[in-house]
Amino acid sequence: MAEDEAGAPAVLDWPKDGIARITLARAEGHNTLTHEMLAKLDRLLDEAMAGKARALIVTGSGKTFCGGAHVKYFTDAGSPLYRNARAIRDDYVRDILDVFARLRDAHFVTVAAINGHALGGGCELSLSCDFRLMADHARIGLTETRLGALAGGGGVQSLGRILGRARALEVALLGEQLSADEAVRIGLVNSVHPVKELETAALAFASRFLNCSPVSVAETKRALYRCETASAEEADRIALDAVTAAAAGEEWWEGMAAFTGKRPPSFRMER
Repeated sequence: MAEDEAGAPAVLDWPKDGIARITLARAEGHNTLTHEMLAKLDRLLDEAMAGKARALIVTGSGKTFCGGAHVKYFTDAGSPLYRNARAIRDDYVRDILDVFARLRDAHFVTVAAINGHALGGGCELSLSCDFRLMADHARIGLTETRLGALAGGGGVQSLGRILGRARALEVALLGEQLSADEAVRIGLVNSVHPVKELETAALAFASRFLNCSPVSVAETKRALYRCETASAEEADRIALDAVTAAAAGEEWWEGMAAFTGKRPPSFRMER
């Protein structure tokens, strides 16, 4: 790690010529999506592009790939996002979408090496990558419905395209944590590996794309995504409106309070 990267929320290295790797480096904070983390990811994507990456691996540190949203933003009465649905949408989830969209739209291949739990926004981070490789002990899922929230950072937009509508509804609405075996069985991840072998497996997988034309890869990837039913921009707008609706209701705040209080949430029908 470079000296000026000490304490950075994420770091970039080049494990092989043409392959960049971003590691979320706040293991003690479960690599949550703080404003600082999002800003750093954005800058590191610039560096990967400037370095002419042919493939990019995204992984985490410690026991977590990415812990998702930084819940303190929703539970701290002094936070600008506290009980402010519009600020949650415009000043937080929009930033998440913007960074994740850069991964989705990158001209190079992106590979999530899911070294630990990837729940909520962590799952969405992996969904923004083209491919997902997962450690056998890890768990993954869109858990937002169990917190009164909504997976608007890419989950509701992309899960159906990856799994198909019926399976996506099951995963997103139940909000369950899936094992690695379950995730690979339904096609949520591409492969599962012992955690000690994941780094090597991800590098070997990414290296396969070095045999392909960068232009062909970029144009094929772009064409595949553009051929999907809805534009990404339209899907993002739908998701952001849904986030506003969810954050304006009491279930969001009950779920956040329950999370902080380490108790089961008590939900009620609002409509």
